[in-house]
Amino acid sequence: TGSDDWDTSEKPMGIPKELWVVVDYLYRNAIQSEFEHTRDCLDTGMIDNLSASNHSVAEALLLFLESLPEPVCYSAYHNCLECSGNYTESKQVFSTLPTSHKNVFNYLMAFLQELLKNSAKNHLDENILASIFGSVLLRNPARHQKPKMAEKKKALEFIPQFLCNPL
Repeated sequence: TGSDDWDTSEKPMGIPKELWVVVDYLYRNAIQSEFEHTRDCLDTGMIDNLSASNHSVAEALLLFLESLPEPVCYSAYHNCLECSGNYTESKQVFSTLPTSHKNVFNYLMAFLQELLKNSAKNHLDENILASIFGSVLLRNPARHQKPKMAEKKKALEFIPQFLCNPL
């Protein structure tokens, strides 16, 4: 359906008014998305022009990480899953990553640790961050294969141990 099919002139009945208000606002104001603006600023190097909400910039970060040809823990995916829950073994597996991947992982973990220091304000905890970043940092090298539930669970257990312990 095209955008002409969306009638925002009156509130449809049978749905909560709050839902209608939020969706209507997003429909009217998110046509040129903040994400597109953020992406354009990054692509052109015009970072000083970047003005977007934290959520839009976070979305750009996640999409950037998801679009990397090799996820951060690509080469050690299966080893990361096997040692998930054992911090000592996980650190050893982490040490086998290529230097550039280790740098990205360290940088992200340091940032996420800072977010956790402000959890009273941002309402984030290790589980929330693990669910958000686990799937983009730990992806199955066989991209066409959907990860099994056990793999997803282990991936979610891998990230928090680095959020609670120094690297």
